Amino acid sequence: MTKRRYNLAVIRYRGTLLLLNRIKPPFAGLWNGIGGKTETDETPISGMQRELFEETGLQTNQYTLQNAGWIDWHIDGETIAPIDIFLVDILPTVQLPLYPVGMREGVLQLFEPEWAQAADNQGIVADLQAILPTILSGQLNRYDTDFHADQMIFFEAIPITEPREGEEAL
Repeated sequence: MTKRRYNLAVIRYRGTLLLLNRIKPPFAGLWNGIGGKTETDETPISGMQRELFEETGLQTNQYTLQNAGWIDWHIDGETIAPIDIFLVDILPTVQLPLYPVGMREGVLQLFEPEWAQAADNQGIVADLQAILPTILSGQLNRYDTDFHADQMIFFEAIPITEPREGEEAL
């Protein structure tokens, strides 16, 4: 199986989205989902679970996690890495801290989905904003993105009907 290098979670909690304002590149100062690198000894799911714990403190029994596709991430036409996407639903019985909360990667905050998807919102990472409608509706897609100087210059959503060649389904 080809190892994917990155993961990204779209996290829902009681009708809101939990986002991270990053303090480090790429996309420093913009709101994004939770995620990071998948280590070589991890599956995509275990890598996502580790990132969720490290960045939010959430335990695996506090949420459900489902595959939401992947992004083929390019910069200036060069492939950087695939990013596995997960839709995470925090159980409504979980009591989260009062937000905003600072942590090592930036600041966590809850937002209304409409704010994150607003066309005039310049404060959210462009590919996250572009994929939110389909992720939140439960569609499974492969997304192809290309960036130049942190600006998205290409975006395409392609429905997934089967795993990529040489890879197992998540």
